[in-house]
Amino acid sequence: MKYSYKIQENEFWWGGAVSDGSVLPFTNAGEYELNFLVNRTYNQVNPLFVSSHGRYLYIDGKCIIHADGEYLTVSEAGRNVFFEEGFSSLKEAYLAAAKRFFVKEKKPVPEITYAAPQYCTWMEMLRNIDQEKILAYAEGIVKRKMPPGVLILDDGWMEGYGEWSFRKKAFPDPKAMIETLHKQGFRVILWICPFVDRTAAEFKMLEEKGALVRTAEGKTAERVWWSGKSAVLDGTNPNSFGWLGERLDALMRDYGVDGFKLDAGDAFYYESDDITCHPTTPNGQSLLWAEFARRYEYAELRACVGMGGASVVQRLSDKRNDWNEKNGLGSLIANMIQSGLCGYMYCCPDMIGGGNESDVKGDRFVEDEELVVRSCECAAMMPMMQFSYAIWKKNSFLSEIAQKFAKLHTSLAPYLKELAIESAENFEPMLRCMEYEFPHCGLERVKEQFMLGSRYLVAPVIKKGERKKKVILPEGSWLYVPENRVYGPGVTEVDAPIDVLPYFERVRT
Repeated sequence: MKYSYKIQENEFWWGGAVSDGSVLPFTNAGEYELNFLVNRTYNQVNPLFVSSHGRYLYIDGKCIIHADGEYLTVSEAGRNVFFEEGFSSLKEAYLAAAKRFFVKEKKPVPEITYAAPQYCTWMEMLRNIDQEKILAYAEGIVKRKMPPGVLILDDGWMEGYGEWSFRKKAFPDPKAMIETLHKQGFRVILWICPFVDRTAAEFKMLEEKGALVRTAEGKTAERVWWSGKSAVLDGTNPNSFGWLGERLDALMRDYGVDGFKLDAGDAFYYESDDITCHPTTPNGQSLLWAEFARRYEYAELRACVGMGGASVVQRLSDKRNDWNEKNGLGSLIANMIQSGLCGYMYCCPDMIGGGNESDVKGDRFVEDEELVVRSCECAAMMPMMQFSYAIWKKNSFLSEIAQKFAKLHTSLAPYLKELAIESAENFEPMLRCMEYEFPHCGLERVKEQFMLGSRYLVAPVIKKGERKKKVILPEGSWLYVPENRVYGPGVTEVDAPIDVLPYFERVRT
């Protein structure tokens, strides 16, 4: 079936795919398309679109969204297409849709996930991790008085894909390691994925129980992904996540693991004609992976279909170690805005400096020191910030930067807690675009600044070489915190030397 809605003059639309932040909002002056038949982006999607004119469109099921400059069209959809208008603003339309369609959990993610920085072994160690390196990494954080938080042991801790046990030679005593990390104040989560290698000890058992996806020809499907070629779990078969859940529960029980980073789960690793235990779609498999994540208090997802409002940490996809607006530092603000308006309120802006494996070549990752510094500043006042590369040990300047902005982030913990509770109660995004907080003020296209809740206006420098930042201040008075100076509304330019994050606090009268 096909549905069309006229795009109004000066109307701006957000939503759909988190990774489309750089090309949104769309208007009647351009084109936009998103295929919801299979999510082929590397991040979360949610079939909700919301408008600055107080309208929303929600599609419960597969479809293709197309905006051609005149009409917003939904094609290849079923009957569950919901369009509503008459709301006063983007915010009012979003909240109405969220209340009607989102997961209703009424609990925020664990406080430590946003109240302190997160740390991940990925860019620091890649797959070459072991007990000694992890303990040294944590000790370095504590010694430099960086606040402990969630510590993610990424790919490489386990025997293999589908063998979720610690590598014996690399981890002689994982229980003692985790006990030490807990005493230092960390929460420890492990990277996992839904892939199973043929060499895994339990591959044959899983295959015989029908726990692995099969091709249309009836053979066990093996899909190419970034770490090789593997079979993939069938989320529709109780034997699949039942088996995985038992393995993960044992890690928590036997070693004190706190939770899991559930990577992959992307819809594009499945095919529409796959043979599965129960009928589903590629997007349906991705949704089942996200639902599996919800059983754990500490859980992180990168790929997700639907699940707006769920109490799970959602991370932006791996960013490149560059400045570009498509997948580098320049994309962070726009994609974080998108995340909130898609219903993923508890979002982390990937690792500081980027998290793309191809950017680790010798010391190349920190060749552009300015980029790493500005990345740290950009994340500091987002709902979450995550370190990986140990920039605090690179040189004294980067060490000071890491400590300064980690301290800034932790100083916001009480306010972030207020926002997280608010998100759990009514789905308010923690990070918001200007139009959300200040409707109909001509701020729809602003994507180089954001609001943290309703109190802070944050304008990170995201362009190389800039030492001043042009900011658009809405109505009211605004305290420029780095200089303790009050500004009124309008366009203003502030100094932004390399170690300064431009941000303002709203002056309440």
